[in-house]
Amino acid sequence: MSNEAQKDGLNNSIAKAVTILNCFTYEKYSLRLKEISMLTGINQATAYRMLSTLKEFNLIEQHNGEYSLGRGFLKYQGIVLNSIEIRRVVLPYLEELSNNLKITANLAILDDYEVVFVARAETPYSAYGYFHIGMRRPIYCTAVGKVLTCKTPEIAQEAFKRGAKRYTLNTITDEGRFLEELETVRLQGYAMDLEEWTNGVNCLAVPLHNMSGDIVAGISISGPITTYPTEKMKEFVPLMLEYAHRISSRMGAFGGF
Repeated sequence: MSNEAQKDGLNNSIAKAVTILNCFTYEKYSLRLKEISMLTGINQATAYRMLSTLKEFNLIEQHNGEYSLGRGFLKYQGIVLNSIEIRRVVLPYLEELSNNLKITANLAILDDYEVVFVARAETPYSAYGYFHIGMRRPIYCTAVGKVLTCKTPEIAQEAFKRGAKRYTLNTITDEGRFLEELETVRLQGYAMDLEEWTNGVNCLAVPLHNMSGDIVAGISISGPITTYPTEKMKEFVPLMLEYAHRISSRMGAFGGF
């Protein structure tokens, strides 16, 4: 790692610190020193020193012998979100869409092989489930994941190489079937997630394009199947495509998608 760090101009200590921070996930938000050492390959003495330094800046907290990410990160959340230009452009449209349809509207982008939700407009008519900005979900079980990769199936193929987990009975875990779904999405211009991520929830998504015609984000609407069954969701397709065109035009895209 040291030679590679020097070759690439990386600071070895910072690289190790980031590696430690990346150990923490929603599933494993609290770890012991031994676990951190095993996950990172960094010996315990070095990991301990790094964790102690990160604690000084409130980026790591320690309770009962376990480490977790510190509250110092919270002050960066708003700064990061505000720096995402597409979020500033799209948020007013999301709020308008949510108010018009009385349904929750979301904005998501692709980060590596996952979908990251960066904005949400909620309505009391369709409040459900647990959600937070920055939440990540797999490509293969979300409507926005489908629209974000419908023109780049190689990204989906790589995601499947990393494993596909079944979240519901409807989750698509077969790579071939998912690639066929992506081709359908590419041709029709929208995607649906019919209880593929969460039981009892349907989603509809459309892609957003930049001036080069590349898909840079996706917007979706989601709600409980009791209120928004499949046929009801399909009724919203024309309006969703209209919003996608308006937003994409705002970002410099012109003509058909």
